[in-house]
Amino acid sequence: MKKLWFVLLSAVCAAAMSAADARPVYCTTYPLYLFTKNLTRNCPDRRVELVIPPGTGCPHDYVLTPADMRKLGIKNLIVVRNGLGMDDFILKPLAKMNPDAVVIDATRGLRTLEEKPSCGCGHEHAEKSDAHGEHGHEHGHTHGGRNPHLFASPVTAMGMVENIARGLEKADPAHAALYRANAKAYLEKLNALKKQIDALAPRVKGHAVVAQHGIFDYLAEALGLKVAAAISDGKTSPSAAEMKALIREIKEKKISVIFTEPQYPARTAEALARECGIRTVRLDPVASGPADAPGDYYEKVMENNLKIIQGVFVK
Repeated sequence: MKKLWFVLLSAVCAAAMSAADARPVYCTTYPLYLFTKNLTRNCPDRRVELVIPPGTGCPHDYVLTPADMRKLGIKNLIVVRNGLGMDDFILKPLAKMNPDAVVIDATRGLRTLEEKPSCGCGHEHAEKSDAHGEHGHEHGHTHGGRNPHLFASPVTAMGMVENIARGLEKADPAHAALYRANAKAYLEKLNALKKQIDALAPRVKGHAVVAQHGIFDYLAEALGLKVAAAISDGKTSPSAAEMKALIREIKEKKISVIFTEPQYPARTAEALARECGIRTVRLDPVASGPADAPGDYYEKVMENNLKIIQGVFVK
C-alpha cells in the first residue's frame, strides 16, 4: 500500500512539475482561449491560459490587474490576441514587461467588415474590406472602423484558427507537426458548421434583424441576413431620440426579431420588442463562457445558434 501511494504521489509531482515547466500561451479573449486549447491539444509543453476572467465578454476596456502584469513577464511567453482594437489593453504593458514575447495576431490579414454606427442610424449591412495592420481603439466598441468580432461566425473563425496555428508553428517548430495535425482536425469541425450555414443561408437570406451591438455581423453575412441596426455600442444605452429612431426603423423595415446576447442585459432590447410587437431571441457569440469548457464548446454553442435562427425564420 505504501508503495502504491509513493507511485501515485510521484506521478502527481511529475505532472505538477511538467505543468510548471510548460511554456505559457496567454490568450486575450475567451474564444481565442478555446481555439488555442484545441490547437495545443496533447502538447505537454504548452499551458494555455486566459488573461481575462472567462465571464468578461469582449474586453475592449479591460484593465490588467497586478497579477496579470506579473504573468506578462514570464520567460518564453506566447500571447495570442484578437487585434483590430479589441485587446489593445495588453500592448503597452507587454512591451514594457516582456518585449521578447511572441505575439500572434489572430485577425491579421483577414478580410473584415466595416463597423457601422449603433442606435438606429439607418446604415445597411457593413461593407467588406481587407485588414492589413492594426487600428487605434477609439470610443465604446469602435475600432478604427473595422469590426473585430470575427470569432462570432465559424466561417471567419476558421481564418483565425489558421493564423494561430501558423503562429504556434513558427514560435515552436519542435511541435509544428502536432499543431498542423490539431489544426486540420479542428478546421474540419468548423467546416462542418460552415456547411450547416451554407445549407441554411438560402432559407433565411434577405431577412433583416436588429442586434444589441455589432457582434453578429459576420454570422449574419454568412447567412445572408441584414443587420439593419445595432441598439448600442455595448457600453451606453440609446437616448430617447435614438430609441424613437430604432422603433421607426423596425416598423418601416418590418423587422421581426432582435438578437440579444448573454454578455449584456437585454432590458432595452425587450422594451423595443414590446413597443414594436416583435420578439427577441438570444444568440451566444461565445465571447465568454465557463473556465472548464469542453473542447467542443464553441461548436456546440454555434450549432445551437443556427438552430435558433432556423426556428425564427424557417416555418
